[in-house]
Amino acid sequence: MGEKIFIIVFIVLFCVIFPMSSWVKTNFPVNTSYEEKTTKKQISYREYGYNIEGSLYKYKNALKNVNRKRVKIYCIGESNTRGEYSSDEINKSWVGVMKSLLQNQYGNAGEGFISVYEGALPEGTKPRWTLGSGWSVSGASKEFTSNVGGFGGCFAISSGNKSPLTLKFIGTDLELLYSRAKDGGTADIVIDGKKVGIINCLGQSVTFSNKVHYSGLNDEKHELRVIPSTNSNIFIEGAVASSSKMGVQIDKIAISSKMASYFEGNFTKEVWNASQKPDLVLLSFGLNEAGNGVSFKEYKESMIELVSYWQKRGSDVCLVSNQKPADSWTNNWPDYIKVLYEIADEYNVGVIDIYKAYFEDYTAAQKLGLFGVDKNDYSGNSGKNTAHPSDKGYEYIGEVIYENLKL
Repeated sequence: MGEKIFIIVFIVLFCVIFPMSSWVKTNFPVNTSYEEKTTKKQISYREYGYNIEGSLYKYKNALKNVNRKRVKIYCIGESNTRGEYSSDEINKSWVGVMKSLLQNQYGNAGEGFISVYEGALPEGTKPRWTLGSGWSVSGASKEFTSNVGGFGGCFAISSGNKSPLTLKFIGTDLELLYSRAKDGGTADIVIDGKKVGIINCLGQSVTFSNKVHYSGLNDEKHELRVIPSTNSNIFIEGAVASSSKMGVQIDKIAISSKMASYFEGNFTKEVWNASQKPDLVLLSFGLNEAGNGVSFKEYKESMIELVSYWQKRGSDVCLVSNQKPADSWTNNWPDYIKVLYEIADEYNVGVIDIYKAYFEDYTAAQKLGLFGVDKNDYSGNSGKNTAHPSDKGYEYIGEVIYENLKL
């Protein structure tokens, strides 16, 4: 009898300590749409994120409802955000890697903003825009301040030439962004060989990011041609390629050699005010500030200006630090990183610390092949550029950012 009582007591205690749900398989439905097995690598990647859950609540909530709402992310930065020295800036920059991972998991809503700045870059970057003879891009020079205007901070100008400006894109919808000025003229818009409209760049005053929308396309590759019909100037800022599908759309706004202060001007804010509010804005600056001796105070003020602007628009904001360059570039990099954490605490924004992910040491990262190639080589090799990643380095950065932005 005593033995039976002992067995009964043992069973009761076992059930209390180890509930049935923990050891009996049930048939209850489980939502596994966005769940993944957690690996040690994923755990370590999340360790490079700071205040992510606390600051990106609205963005993460939008991601949970991605089947009903397009989730929009802006990536604003300089050459590191652009993907300079990668072998394919569209797909192998950290923005491209992060975009691919997010869209594969949550849906592909399109290529997003394609800045005409791509047309000013070497062929090795695999640009989608091709400038016609005589065209040039204002804002592409190594001028740190004085944003020329426009959504992406650049515009192409025909300079009186009638040669076409060409864009290769994928999507069902295309929104063309152009500027107007007193010396502007008209241009025919041709998609896949068929004329679909005319734009007029003539205006009594300078205005940026005028828009014309083309829809009803098949979700495949297309060619847009902007063909000036007069000797007056045509001004093109870029285009936004979208898909009719729900999912994630990422707009890259990145120009080499720029600092955060470049995007502080009224021209930029006026254009951004008229743009769709993104769910999340990633801001990545610091390399050019450090390389040009900009004080921590000035750097912080410029970053706060951008953070405050986007928070007032209702967007979540996350700061993405750059990896530590060689000491020949700067020897006080940790102090610039410290500024980002101060802003995170003061303004409740996130930080994804690529400095930490790169071991806080240039030599250690360089030995692993995480740094880039000789200038204008664009082969994707590693170990020769003292500031920019290789393809391997950009892929690593993209994975780190993705792991902190996914649900």
